[in-house]
Amino acid sequence: MHRTRLRGFSDNPLVSRSDFQQAARCLIAPLVPHVRAQGAAVDFEEGAANFDMRASSLEGVARPFWGLAPLLAGGGGFEDWSVFIDALRQGTDPEHSRYWGAIGDLDQRSVEAAAIGFLLALVPGHSWDLLAQPEQDRLATWLAGIQAQRMSDNNWLYFPVLAQAGLRRVGRGDLVDDALERRSLDRLAGWYLGDGWYGDGGSGAVDHYGAFAMHFYGLLRAVLSGGGGEFSALARRRAAAFAEPFSHWFAENGEALAVGRSLVYRFATSAFWGLLAVAGEAPLPLGVVKGLWARQIRCWRDKPVFTPDGILSRGSGYPNLQVCETYNSPTSPYWAMKAFLPLMLAEDHPFWRVEEEPLQKRTPIRAMPANRTLVQHVDGHSIVHYAAPIHRWLQIDKYNKFAYSTLCGFDVGALQYAANGVFGDNILAFSFDDGANWQMRLANGEAQITDDRLRVDWTTGAQRVLTEIEPVGEGLFARRHRFHLDQPAVVVETGFAVNEWQRDASRVDAGGTTPAVVLTGENAVSGILSLDGHPRSLFDCARIHSNTACPRTRVPGLRLELAAGEHTITHGFWLAERSGDDRLAAFLDLRRSHVR
Repeated sequence: MHRTRLRGFSDNPLVSRSDFQQAARCLIAPLVPHVRAQGAAVDFEEGAANFDMRASSLEGVARPFWGLAPLLAGGGGFEDWSVFIDALRQGTDPEHSRYWGAIGDLDQRSVEAAAIGFLLALVPGHSWDLLAQPEQDRLATWLAGIQAQRMSDNNWLYFPVLAQAGLRRVGRGDLVDDALERRSLDRLAGWYLGDGWYGDGGSGAVDHYGAFAMHFYGLLRAVLSGGGGEFSALARRRAAAFAEPFSHWFAENGEALAVGRSLVYRFATSAFWGLLAVAGEAPLPLGVVKGLWARQIRCWRDKPVFTPDGILSRGSGYPNLQVCETYNSPTSPYWAMKAFLPLMLAEDHPFWRVEEEPLQKRTPIRAMPANRTLVQHVDGHSIVHYAAPIHRWLQIDKYNKFAYSTLCGFDVGALQYAANGVFGDNILAFSFDDGANWQMRLANGEAQITDDRLRVDWTTGAQRVLTEIEPVGEGLFARRHRFHLDQPAVVVETGFAVNEWQRDASRVDAGGTTPAVVLTGENAVSGILSLDGHPRSLFDCARIHSNTACPRTRVPGLRLELAAGEHTITHGFWLAERSGDDRLAAFLDLRRSHVR
C-alpha cells in the first residue's frame, strides 16, 4: 500500500538518542519554509479552527518548541532555529504587522503561551538571550498578560503556571502573580480521582488529557522548578501512582488506547512516559518506561499521517477532518512534539543506555474504579469497558461507547446514517418511530465495579438503561441491558469496527434462536452474539471516513423490535487480533454459558 512517508521519521529505526534527535528535526523541517516565508503569520491555507488565524499562526511557531527546546537543551542542534526566533520577535511586537495579538479571555493564545514559557524556562540561552532588551521586554509583557485572563476550567489552568515558570527563569519574576499560581495549583489538585487518575476539570472527563496534560504539566513544573515545594512533591507522588494503571492503555506493540478527544496529537500519548524518565521517577523499571515511550512513537512510522510536503495532517490514523475537534487548526497537530522531552537528557543518561523492556505481566482483567473503567486484555491488546463521564459539548462518540481498544479505532457520528441502517461501533441505540430517528447513550449516572463486572445507569435523554458488562474470557465479554419501554421500539446494538481499507472483511453468520455475526478484517476479528432468545436480524454496515484508525471499516450488529414494557437483552461479544476454530467455538459457546 502506498503511504505518505516522511524521510528521517518513517524510515528511522527510532532506537538510539541520535535516531530520536533526527526524528525531531525531520518532523519540524517541513515547517521551516513556511515560517521563513511567513514569519509569525504561518498559514498553510488548509482550513481553520474555531479561533482566529493569528492564533493558528502562533500554534505553528510555538508548538514545535515542545520538541526543539529539549533537542537544544540536550546539545542537539537545529540548523534553522533562527527562523523561529525571528517569528517569536515578530509575533510579540505590537507594532509588527505579524503581531499575534494580546492574550484574551478563553483564548487559544493561552495554550501556546505555555509552550513559550517552557522554552524560556528550559533553554533561556537559546531563546531569551538571543533577543535585544526591547524585544525581551515585549515578550515578557505579552507572556505575563496571560495572568489577567480567564482560562477554561480544566487543564488550561496550567498555562499561566508554565508562563510564570518561564518569566521567573529569565529574571522577570517581578511580573509573576504568585497568588494566581497558588489558586491554580490548588484547583488543579482537586480534580484528582484517585489511584493515579485525574479528570480533566470538574466534569471528571477520562481521556489522554489525564496523561499529556494534567500529569504532564504538573510533573514538568516540578522539573523546571527544581523539584521543591509541596505541589511538586504531590505531582511526583501522583505521577508515580498513575504509571502502572496508565500502562494498561497501551498494547504490547505500542499502540495507545483510542479514546476521547484530541487524537490529532498522535504520539503526544507517549509524552507522559518521556517526562517520567526526565523527572527521575521510577514507579516502573526504566526499561519498561523507555519501551512504552519508544514503541508508541514507532507505531506512527508506517501510518499515512503526513501531507505530500511532509506536514503533519489533521486526523488520527490518516488525514480526516471528521474525527477532529473544532479547535484543531492546520498547525494544531504539532502538539505531538511533547513526546520528545527525553532529548534533554545527556547521552550518558541511564535512559539512553538501558535496553527497552516489554510490558510487565498483566492480569487478564484490571478493575479501575477511580476512573470507572474495566480493562480486559487479549492478544497483547487492551479492551477498556467505559463508564466515565461523557463530554457532551464535543463529539460524544469519543466518550459514550461501551468499549474502546488499542486494537481498533472508534467511529464518530455513530448515528449520522442510522436511518439508512448504518451504525457506529459499540453502541446501544433506540428508535421510537420505526427507524427514522435514533438515540444512544448521552449521559452516565452511577457506575460500580464489583466482582470484575461494570454496572452503569445511563440515559439517552429520553430512555433510561441499566447496563452490566462482564468480561468472560480471551476477548470475550457480555453486555446485559435492562430497561422499561413506554412505547414500542427498534433496538440496535453493535460490536467493534474492523478495518477493510484494502481488503473486504469476511463474514460468518450463525442462525437459530441465538444468532451471531463475526467479521474478520485486516486488523481484528469482531463478533456479536444474541444471548437472550429474542428474535433478531443480523447485519453489518460499512463506515467511511468516520473511524479514527481507518478510512473504511465494517461494524457487526444485531437488530430487534420490542413491545412496550420491561425488557432485558443480552449480547455476547468477541474482539481479538487473530481468529481460529477454537476461538470461534469459544465465542459461540457463550450461548450455553450465558443465555439468560
